[in-house]
Amino acid sequence: MDARGSAFAPNVDKGKVVRARRSWSKVEEDALIHCLVDIVNGGWKAENEFKVGFHRELEKHMRKMISGTDIVANPHINSKIRVWKKEYGALSDLLSKSGVGWNLTTSMIKVSDEEANPHLKSVCFKSWPYYSQWLEIFGKDRATGENAVDPLDLFQELMRVDLDQAEETEDKNMSTNYEHTQ
Repeated sequence: MDARGSAFAPNVDKGKVVRARRSWSKVEEDALIHCLVDIVNGGWKAENEFKVGFHRELEKHMRKMISGTDIVANPHINSKIRVWKKEYGALSDLLSKSGVGWNLTTSMIKVSDEEANPHLKSVCFKSWPYYSQWLEIFGKDRATGENAVDPLDLFQELMRVDLDQAEETEDKNMSTNYEHTQ
């Protein structure tokens, strides 16, 4: 809050007053996640940190994707990244627990026994559509231990196993159909 008690303390950016709080639309969030993935893949992240100047680059990307946007790096983008990173960390910690898994189709957490942990009910029925992109953006930011597995590698392995299983099922179905036609 500012000295007047407002939660919307003004932030001055190039002579314009920018509201500190912002409600993001789905289109804006989609654009930001796309831009962040591009920035990371473009080499703007090293040793678990974004490089100096990535904010300006991110603003440029956002303006290309959404013409006339009033989204600026500080406070809007910084705040959204901070929230996403916090959510990613909480999800990663949760997914590391026994009996908790991930549904790739619905982008939701699945729990083997909801009765065992009633706190999970609040997150079980919520979709996390950006989790796979968060793995790419924040995945290497987590501390690693002796038995730690890189979340991005794990996600890619799960996708590969899922694809391999689908191909095996398809091959079995094709061979069964072939045998029946003979």
